[in-house]
Amino acid sequence: MVRSYKWLGGIGYILSFIPYASFISSILVAVAWILMGKDTRERIFTILGVLMLITYVLAITLIIWLILSFLPVAFAGTMAIAPGAMTTPWKMGEVFGRFFAQIIGMIIIGLVLVGLAITVFILDIVAHFRAGRIFDNRWFKIAGWMRIILAIAIIIAIPLTVFMIISSGPSMLPSTPFGPSYGAILSLLFTILWPMLIALLVGLLATIFSIIAFFTISEEATTTQSSSQLQQQ
Repeated sequence: MVRSYKWLGGIGYILSFIPYASFISSILVAVAWILMGKDTRERIFTILGVLMLITYVLAITLIIWLILSFLPVAFAGTMAIAPGAMTTPWKMGEVFGRFFAQIIGMIIIGLVLVGLAITVFILDIVAHFRAGRIFDNRWFKIAGWMRIILAIAIIIAIPLTVFMIISSGPSMLPSTPFGPSYGAILSLLFTILWPMLIALLVGLLATIFSIIAFFTISEEATTTQSSSQLQQQ
């Protein structure tokens, strides 16, 4: 079993760098943690994998719900402005009333999704440290520390970026007869978004260390750990 989650986890984290394959990445990583939990009998791994799957399914559901909710409103708006449209006000009110009710539902699901994402992030850190101890793998521990640094970087980057956006303005762009140059715009964006870029870099490093950690799992360490736990039971 070690080979299955070893490769599933490593490949899953690699696919997270590919935008159109990120949905496959989420599933592979979640399954890898679940299989690791089954093999090592560590509940934290299983819980993390299950919550990853739940978060992924809930996010997809929210996106589909959002798309389906906007379609009737867009259609009603088109009918209302179309020449000769016979849409009555009460029908329009009914459509928009349902839309706002769905918006409230989506907000609730969104809040639940945020809570799940935070929980998964915390469990992900704990699971990496636990895996590092079980497999005697320093890369899991490094990946765990990088996630802690990532959390700190995000906490610092968000208010700092907001402050940079508020304090900056069009006056910071050197003007030309044809308006600000692309170089000036890119320079301004880098000046504003550099805290988020640092957080992004830390996140990339954390993912890279997770890739290395999964690929360097020792089969002997897994077998020994599982056997010792079975003997204790």
